[in-house]
Amino acid sequence: MGINKRLDLGEIRDRIDEIDSKLVELLEERLAIVQEVAQFKKQTGKKIFDEIREKEVVTKNLKKVKNMELSHYIEIIFKDIMNSSKEYQKFKIGINTKYVNDLDFFDKKIGYTGVPGSYAYEVLINLLKNNKKFDEKNLENNKNIFNFKSHKDLVEAVNSRKIDIAILPIENSIVGEVRDSIDLINKKSIHIIGEVQHKISHNLIGIKGSKIEDIKNIYSHEQAFMQCSEFLANHDWKLNKMSNTAIGAKFVSECKNIENACIANKKTKEMYDLEILCENINNEKENYTRFFVISNENIVLDKSDKISIVTSVNDKSGALVELLQIFYEYHLNMVNLKSRPRESKPWEYYFYIDFKGNIKNENVKLALEKIRQKSNYLQILGNYKVYNLQLNQ
Repeated sequence: MGINKRLDLGEIRDRIDEIDSKLVELLEERLAIVQEVAQFKKQTGKKIFDEIREKEVVTKNLKKVKNMELSHYIEIIFKDIMNSSKEYQKFKIGINTKYVNDLDFFDKKIGYTGVPGSYAYEVLINLLKNNKKFDEKNLENNKNIFNFKSHKDLVEAVNSRKIDIAILPIENSIVGEVRDSIDLINKKSIHIIGEVQHKISHNLIGIKGSKIEDIKNIYSHEQAFMQCSEFLANHDWKLNKMSNTAIGAKFVSECKNIENACIANKKTKEMYDLEILCENINNEKENYTRFFVISNENIVLDKSDKISIVTSVNDKSGALVELLQIFYEYHLNMVNLKSRPRESKPWEYYFYIDFKGNIKNENVKLALEKIRQKSNYLQILGNYKVYNLQLNQ
C-alpha cells in the first residue's frame, strides 16, 4: 500500500480512528462468540488453553497476509487476541479449584528429569516418603514414576496429561533461576501446587580405583559447574555439559575410564557403583534449590501460603511501579520478582512474581483483581504450600 504524501497527520489519524472503531465492533463480536466457547468448555470440562487450536488460528490467518513485511506484527496481534480470549474465558468460567488437606499421590503418575540419583529424583522420593497418603512399599520400583530427558519434555507431559504431577527445579540459591523452567510454566497450561526447598551437596565422583590426579574430564549439568566454580578453577579439567547430574554419573559408570569423573549427588555412588573422590565441593555450604511440584489440576492446599503469578504491563513510564505498589497497598509480602523477555516482542518483558498469601484471603482477591486491571496480562500459576521436609533420609 503506497503512502500519499499529500495527507497531513490529522487526516492520517482520522483514518486510523475510523479503523479502530471497526476493530472495536469486531472484537466485541469475537468475544461474544468466545463467551459461548467458555460455556461449552465449562459444560464439557475441556481445558481453556488449547495449544494446537491456537497455532492453527495463527497459522491459518497468517496465510491471508498479502504484505509479508507485516506478517510478524500481525502474528503478535493475533497472539495478544488469543491471550485476551483466554482471560475472558477464565472470567466467564470462574477459577475451578480443588481444595485439599494435603497432596494425594495415590495412583498418580509422577515425573522428574534425569535418572535415579538426580536431585529431582531425591526430592520426589522424599516427598512421597513424607506423605501420609502414599504407600512406601516397593517405592523404588513404583511403575507410576517416570523420568524425562529435559524440563521441556517433563512440562509437556504434564500439559498433555501423560502424567499427573512433576518435580521441576526453578531456582538455586547460588546461581539463580533455572530460566527454561520459568519460561515453560508460563507457556504451558499447568499449575504450581507445592514447593520443596532442597539442600544441594555436590561431590566429585569417579569409577572405583580412580584418583583426582587421574581426572581429565568432568561430566555434569551446567548449574553444577556454576555452583562448584571455585573448586573447578583449581584444576585444568575439560567440563562436559550433561542434561542432568545423575546422567553424568551414569555416563561415567558406563565408560569405566579413570580419566572421567562427574559432579553429582552422593547417592549416585551406590546406584552406579562409583567412588567419591571429594565431598561437598560447592562454593557455598548453604546451597539450596527450589523445586516446584506442578500438576495439570488446580489443587490448592488448605494451608497454602505462597502464590506465583506471571504478568506484564504497558510499555510506559511508571507502569511497573504502579503494579508493584498494589502489593504495598494490600499489605502483601512480595518475595520474588524476575523479568523474562516476551516471545515475539523484542525489548518487552513479562514479570514472574512470588508473594505470600492464600487465594481465599480477601486482600489477595482484591489485589489480584487490581493487578488484572493494571496489567495487560495476568496468569495465576498457583497457590501452594512450601514443604520443609527432612530430606536425605
